[in-house]
Amino acid sequence: MASETKNKKWLGYTLYVVLVTVVLLYFLFPAQAVEEFLDNGIRRINPEFVFEAEKIGPWIPAGLQITAGKIYLGNPSGAAVFKTDSLYIRPHILKLVKGAYSFDLDGEAYKGDINGTLHFTGEEKNIASEIAFRDFVLAEYDFLTEKFKHRLIGRLSGEIVYSNESVGTAGGSGKADLRLSDGQLQFQAPVFNISSLDLQSIKLEAELSRRERIIIKAQLEGPEVNGSMTGSIQLQKDIGLSQLNLKGTLEPQAEFYKNHPEIRELLKAMKTRVKRGEYFFTVTGTLGDPKFKLL
Repeated sequence: MASETKNKKWLGYTLYVVLVTVVLLYFLFPAQAVEEFLDNGIRRINPEFVFEAEKIGPWIPAGLQITAGKIYLGNPSGAAVFKTDSLYIRPHILKLVKGAYSFDLDGEAYKGDINGTLHFTGEEKNIASEIAFRDFVLAEYDFLTEKFKHRLIGRLSGEIVYSNESVGTAGGSGKADLRLSDGQLQFQAPVFNISSLDLQSIKLEAELSRRERIIIKAQLEGPEVNGSMTGSIQLQKDIGLSQLNLKGTLEPQAEFYKNHPEIRELLKAMKTRVKRGEYFFTVTGTLGDPKFKLL
């Protein structure tokens, strides 16, 4: 009986210590120091990035919860390159003990879901990451609206893999497989009297080469137009000034000519190159001011 009473006391003490620890953890959590640590880690990926969060707190059993986290490209007064409503970061404890930083990510952003892993390894804190996201609502992505004059809406899903063999140099490389569904391209000003173009789906493969150039391969399917595109984007510090070197084909469908009967005669008058119903085009200029031309 005495032994049972003693065990109950120890259980009570243990629960009390755990409760006090949890309360202290929440009220004395060094949110500012953690935010600075995360900001420094993100800057290792790109020195131009700036990280801010509305709130950072502990997440039981082990980890962090970030509320309204944002990553800016140089200027926090502009639109965020990426923002998340909530993000949970869970460390791999055993790897931390061995001096390797490895984390699982899980959260919500742009009314969709995001999850993945992030690793920092080696003395130079080399970076490797794998991120998957689903059903991002592009209409919520303010960065696109601020940087590009045309508006692209729809739901974006995909996977991104990134690694940097030498942090602080131009050695970063990565790949992305992206899928846009229920998309629509809304022109800032009508093009050939067309104000918008429905895009049923776009599949895009992109490869980042040494942080300098993105190689692109894309396939478009829509009720009005099918098409394909290949080429590259030469990146600049100001992403809106990144140079475009793209080419591809467009294949208008019967629905397109039905909705825009004047276009068929206009294309004939322009004497553009056509083969098996496909028109050839190039896109040059910059991301902020692209120049589209039919060949």
